[in-house]
This record gives sequence, structure tokens and C-alpha cells, in this order.
Amino acid sequence: MTDWQIAPRVMTGPPEGGAVLRGAIASLRKRGITGDLDPVALLRPGVMLDAARIHAYAQVCGFGERGGVPLTYPHLLAFPLHMAALLAPSFPFPAIGLVHLENTIVQHAKLDSGDRLDVMAGFGAWITHEKGQAFTVESRIARAGQIVWESASLYLRLGVDAPKGAPYQGLPADELPLATIRRFDLPANLGRRYARVSGDSNPIHTSAIAARMFGFPRPIAHGMWTKAHALAQLLPDEPIEHAEVRVAFKTPAFLPGGACLMVAPDSSPLVFELRDRREQKPHLRGLLKDVRYVDR
Repeated sequence: MTDWQIAPRVMTGPPEGGAVLRGAIASLRKRGITGDLDPVALLRPGVMLDAARIHAYAQVCGFGERGGVPLTYPHLLAFPLHMAALLAPSFPFPAIGLVHLENTIVQHAKLDSGDRLDVMAGFGAWITHEKGQAFTVESRIARAGQIVWESASLYLRLGVDAPKGAPYQGLPADELPLATIRRFDLPANLGRRYARVSGDSNPIHTSAIAARMFGFPRPIAHGMWTKAHALAQLLPDEPIEHAEVRVAFKTPAFLPGGACLMVAPDSSPLVFELRDRREQKPHLRGLLKDVRYVDR
């Protein structure tokens, strides 16, 4: 768990895009585990929830207007801190090539455009995974000293022979019957559109050439877009007071392409999956629970 009591390193703004790219390329020289994860805590104070950026994000991800700040939107505020942590000299692995395995979000209070938020992030613990070394990057967002939103992103470095930490505990593999509730296309420009609103410009999502360099036949959709779009279909267009959602990213969703959203009716927590057009290959599996709406 991140030690939120240590003095944070304050960042006045997100890293500049060129600096992130140069740092990511330079990180390719890193070779492996040298000790415990750095107990650093990073802080961006007074970040405003900008109405125009929220609107642009909602349009790309499929959220309606009446719901206010989408459940997944604050991830965009924490993502620059994730990148700063992964590019720090003390982090032992290259940032390029990390696999985003899971993301969990808990929202504790309604968020509004214009809110001023303190955004924090830091490393959790090492986690042993059968395919290599996993670890979490944890985020907390506070308003007037109260935690209103938090998340944990689980990443994997493939091919580490002697991983450290407690064993990875994945989502339960329930065999509940699933029913398709939505089908939709994944256009070729989706990666570029999401990159513009999110700040996540990883070229495997935006460039066919870069995707092939990393072993993909075509660009792939951002995992956090697939999570956001699934939730945009599952949640009514109403402001959220509280919710918890955990997803595991399974297989890439190629661009252009198509997908279907499937749910286990009447399951609690709600079990949902994003699969390919043929309803066979899972791109994402999730659990949604404890959803409460404002004034309901």
C-alpha cells in the first residue's frame, strides 16, 4: 500500500508530452528489480475539473450529459502522476512494454465541474504473477481534505524470472450465462481521438507502424476507453454519489473492429464483459457494485 503519510513531491502540472516520450525511450536501458518500490507520493494540488474537457471525454467514451463527471474521468487527472512515477530513475523497469492488467475505481462522493481537487499517486506493493512481475500504482483524489475518488492500476512486466510479493489474485472466473446488450463499432481513429482527450498517446493505440513494432497487426483500443465505454452503456445518465468497479483487461481490441457488451442478468455485483463481434474473445471482464445515485 502507498504510504500517504510521507511528504509528497509536488508537481505543478502534467509532464510535457515530448519529455514523456524521451523519458520512455531512455527507460529502455533499465534492466530489472533492484529492491523495493520507491515509497514516493506524488501530488498535483488544486487541479480543476474542467467542464470543456469533461464534455470532450464524455463524447469520445459515450457518456451522456446529465450524468455530470463520468466515473472514469478522474483517471485522466491521475495518469500524469502515473507516468512520472514510472519514468522516475528509481523505478527499475522500462515504461514501454508494461502491460495494464487491471484497474479498480471507487468513487465516494459526487464530483462537479469546477471542483478543485488534490490528486495523489504512488506505488503499491510488488505482486507475483505467473507471467512476470506485477505491481500497482495507486491514486487518491481529495476535495477540501476529504477523499472523494481512488483507484488502483495493476501493471505487469513480462518475463521476470523471480518475481516478488504476494501472489496475484485475479477476478473470479464465474461461469454465469452472459447476454449481449450492446453491439458497436471500433473506428480506426478511436485511438487518436481518445489520446487527444486523455493525454495517453502511447503509439500502439495511434499508429499502425508502432503497433506492428510491438507485435500487434493493427493499433489497439486503450484499455481505459473500453472500461469507460462499457460503463457508459451500463450506467444510467445520472450523477453518481458512490460506485465501485473493477475490471481485468484480457485481450486487445483491434482498430478498426467491433465489439459487444455482455452482462450476467441479475448478478450482484454486476458481471460484465466486452467481447469481440463473435462473442468469443474477451477484451475486458468487470464487476460493478455499490452504485448509488444523487437524490435517488
